[in-house]
Amino acid sequence: MTASHDPRPPLRERLLDAALRLIETRGWGQMRVAHIAAEAGVSRQSAYNEFGSKAALGEALVMREFERHLIGLGECLLDRQDDIEAAVAEAVLYTFRQASRDTVLRSILTSARVGWSAEGLVEVLRRRKIPPLVLALRTVTDLALQHRPDLDPQSLQLTVDMVCRVTVSYIVTPQGPPEESARRIAAMATRVLGTPVR
Repeated sequence: MTASHDPRPPLRERLLDAALRLIETRGWGQMRVAHIAAEAGVSRQSAYNEFGSKAALGEALVMREFERHLIGLGECLLDRQDDIEAAVAEAVLYTFRQASRDTVLRSILTSARVGWSAEGLVEVLRRRKIPPLVLALRTVTDLALQHRPDLDPQSLQLTVDMVCRVTVSYIVTPQGPPEESARRIAAMATRVLGTPVR
């Protein structure tokens, strides 16, 4: 006799997916754990047992979406690791596109209220010991050094910091087509990075 397999995602993922769907219609500030539980098809007590509070659920949602973005960013960088300028341009363009269609991710990247739906998530971000932008800087720098040990670590750290901050600036105040902005940021990156140390 074999155990039955539940095809649904784990409870935690179902609740986070439900919260993500509801943010666009209810907004984070107006949302209650009961709303999320109902959307996920579980009891309110089950939701509280999983997260403990709405704030904890919000933090889990923020970090899941951010970590998903970092995975996609890493794939962009690795796909073009032999051409630094192309890799940066691809990663920046990926970030622009994701931020344009994902309110939660845009809030994470800019640490700003980008519409009523994300109201309150900014406070979730500010309470974290390690802000997402700092985590992004560390993650991207470590990834680049792992696959391109020929790069000078100090120059790379400066480059990643500049690229992340300028990318966020372009998200907040777009200037021209995103493809052109991505190319400009990539050109800046190669100037800051300079000649790789071999």
